Amino acid sequence: MANTIQFKRRQAGNAGAPAALKSGEVAHNEVDDTLYIGKGDDGSGNATAIVPLAGTGGFVARVGSQTIGGAKTFSVAPKSSQDASGSTDLVRKSQLDAGLAGKAATTHGHAISEVSGLQVALDGKAADSHSHAIADVTGLQSALSAKASVNSPNLTGTPTAPTATGGTNTTQLATTAFVQTALAGFGAGDMLKSAYDSDNDGKVDAAEAADSVPWAGVAGKPATFAPAAHSHAISQVSGLQAAIDGKAGLASPVLTGTPSAPTASSSTNTTQIANTAFVQAAIAALIDAAPGALNTLNELAAALGDDPSFASTVTNGLAGKLAAASNLADLPNKGTARSNLGLGSLAVQAANAVAITGGSITGIALDGGTF
Repeated sequence: MANTIQFKRRQAGNAGAPAALKSGEVAHNEVDDTLYIGKGDDGSGNATAIVPLAGTGGFVARVGSQTIGGAKTFSVAPKSSQDASGSTDLVRKSQLDAGLAGKAATTHGHAISEVSGLQVALDGKAADSHSHAIADVTGLQSALSAKASVNSPNLTGTPTAPTATGGTNTTQLATTAFVQTALAGFGAGDMLKSAYDSDNDGKVDAAEAADSVPWAGVAGKPATFAPAAHSHAISQVSGLQAAIDGKAGLASPVLTGTPSAPTASSSTNTTQIANTAFVQAAIAALIDAAPGALNTLNELAAALGDDPSFASTVTNGLAGKLAAASNLADLPNKGTARSNLGLGSLAVQAANAVAITGGSITGIALDGGTF
């Protein structure tokens, strides 16, 4: 398996070189696609300068301002047969001059005669100040004919107008609603309410004396009446026996259908009737949302291996285990453990001073980290 060497790198953030590098250490900034190297040695292995080594940033940067020193000469220049055609092609000066030749300046003017068809278009236009007869405006006469005259208009259809407030007495138009409201105050027929019902009790004053009649004058009255205090047998009240038969007795009632009763509070412990909701709530409180596989006593016993001393069994078993917080420091024989794991002397060497002699290392990644 091949090994992997990864340069120190920066994948996001600021462009530019890292603040410090070791002498000869390489770092790649993916932000500006530039590979930097530590140059020089201060005597402690640290670079005295950091310079771009390769990548776009080592020549012409993609973004930002950059000063390019010295004259740059292209060994191959475009020929006339290679005139630019794409957006990224170089343009020769002669090609640019030829393209600009015959072009007008950005700021310039034209006479009317120099604009094709402009004079003909202007000749067909009316002056800014002009007028029209009614006949010159399409549909205007028809629109005016459909309008009512201000003086003595002859309206048709169902004209409408705003309804004046009650009591208005001016030249304002009176709508049907205004007229009906005004007539309502006069009462029905030809009787004036104020004249025939002076006390405003809804009765004609002359008829108020006839509010009562003698007993003999009442027609169709029964010959006899039951006394104020009287009783009836159940059979004399229509449907009463059937209604009683549909009720349950207080002592040992035999209920049918789906009887219901108020749900008692969860802590109730009396002779109050317990409905299904009370029972289900009591069961739910007992199992306390246990999963389906552990919501019965039989399932709990099976999960504990039918061991009545389950807690002691587990405690004794854990007593012989290593403590997680000790991080293997409580191994009784560390050397035997390393041997069982196939670890040689490498496992007991310091991380900053590992000695490897002979053999080969494959499948590892030497990662320079990030900056």
